[in-house]
Amino acid sequence: MLPEKTVHKLFSMEPTKSEVPRLVPVPRMADVFRDALQKHAGEHHAVCIRGYPDPDSIGSAMAHSYIAKRFGIETTILYFDDISHHENRALVKKLAIEMVRYDNTVNLKDFNNIVIVDGQLLETHELDKIQRFAIVDHHKIQAEPKAEFVDIRDDVGATCSLYAEYFMHALAPLIQEDPEASRLATALICGIRADTDDYLLARELDYRALSYLAPLADHDLLISIAKHSISPHTMETTQRAYANKIMADSFLISGVGYIRDEDRDSIGQAADYLLKREGIDTVLCYGIVNNQFIDGSLRTTSDVIDPDRFLKETFGCDNHGVFYGGGRSEKGAFKMPLGPFACCSDKELLWRTVQRTIEDQFFKKIGIERDQTHM
Repeated sequence: MLPEKTVHKLFSMEPTKSEVPRLVPVPRMADVFRDALQKHAGEHHAVCIRGYPDPDSIGSAMAHSYIAKRFGIETTILYFDDISHHENRALVKKLAIEMVRYDNTVNLKDFNNIVIVDGQLLETHELDKIQRFAIVDHHKIQAEPKAEFVDIRDDVGATCSLYAEYFMHALAPLIQEDPEASRLATALICGIRADTDDYLLARELDYRALSYLAPLADHDLLISIAKHSISPHTMETTQRAYANKIMADSFLISGVGYIRDEDRDSIGQAADYLLKREGIDTVLCYGIVNNQFIDGSLRTTSDVIDPDRFLKETFGCDNHGVFYGGGRSEKGAFKMPLGPFACCSDKELLWRTVQRTIEDQFFKKIGIERDQTHM
């Protein structure tokens, strides 16, 4: 009988009677997933996207809904923050993806279980009252995962690749010439491309997933989604980031001021741009988003900087033990509420306070004094 909660492993060590360890294959995650899904026919699950929806989380949520439907489970894809990046909005529009923005009109009593894809924690603690059916993610484990089915692998470039593996193992195989399968394959490829930085950071499973998905995808649609211009707001944010940069050794930090909620992704794009500067291997860009949150993005090519650990140690966690930041091998992000300080009427003073605080924490973490910095 399979355990109630199964975390991904490749092999387990089990002693034989002669006390010589032997390798015992653990059931494939697709098989474990199938057994778990079969117990929930007739239920309604909320598939939750944590944070700003991106191609990996959107594609994963689509894939989960596709699989659940074939086991008689109704799903609703919930998201909590604006779909801010124009390429992500194009993905949702062109693929006609049905998603619901979480607010007080969402009736939690409609859901028997919740599912978290491309993440492990939720934006709101109200949903913690509902039993968790599944957590599927490719980031490092942030806390003990509590769900009936858990598949967390940080040796994979994208959560979409995990769902592609389920399809490859016949959990719900995608069929050639099926329009719904083509839409899903297209979304999964978009997710893998985005989270592996155009495949530069792809791992073995990511390439196997792409090989499986490529014949099924709509390649004209892939090109259409990928071809996007840079918005004026993103260009302005990048210009401010460059003008406000502070460099110390191989580190660069830059505050971009106040950002609209719909332009939040421009902070990460500015960090990507600044990382190309010669002599710089780690960049932190941040701003105040929607007058409510301090939001930041970390990018690094350093062999010694772990974004997940760096951000957690720099900014800590809230009263619930939830870290403000996290990441994976080359990138990370953090987000913390301004709380009552959001009511400050002097926006320039508030920005200077935020700027000084973030910079102090950053320089303390890297062990460099301010007088060693330059513009």
